[in-house]
Amino acid sequence: MRPVQLAFHRTGAALVRPDGRVLTIEHRALRKWLLPGGHIEAEDTSLRDSALRELAEETGISPDQVQPVGDGLLHIDVHTIPANDAKGEPEHPHFDFRFLFRTTANAVELQEEEVTNYSWQLANMLTTEPLRSRVMAAAGF
Repeated sequence: MRPVQLAFHRTGAALVRPDGRVLTIEHRALRKWLLPGGHIEAEDTSLRDSALRELAEETGISPDQVQPVGDGLLHIDVHTIPANDAKGEPEHPHFDFRFLFRTTANAVELQEEEVTNYSWQLANMLTTEPLRSRVMAAAGF
């Protein structure tokens, strides 16, 4: 039996526009709608910087187009990622460190290797609690 490695996958958190919409992406491999994000890389200097880099990579929205909301984490989530035979990965836990950002950007350029679609959804339509209520409270909705 192979040891399970812990994957630190944090999400670019909720990216909210002034109209109260949150950016979600459709993840190609998982076939789920998620917040933008990915794994921490060696060059990342902080969790927040990693979230901004992943946000830019997956959506084309650059860090200079977003502003952080608050000084700390919005939410930490632990969930199971299914096995991926193509990558030789067993089922394993992911730890998402989520941050909240604001933007006035509308244009999205998807990283098509990992993302198949995007949507700006109303914050109150997020289906995960306590994420939904934390986004709404922190963003002032």
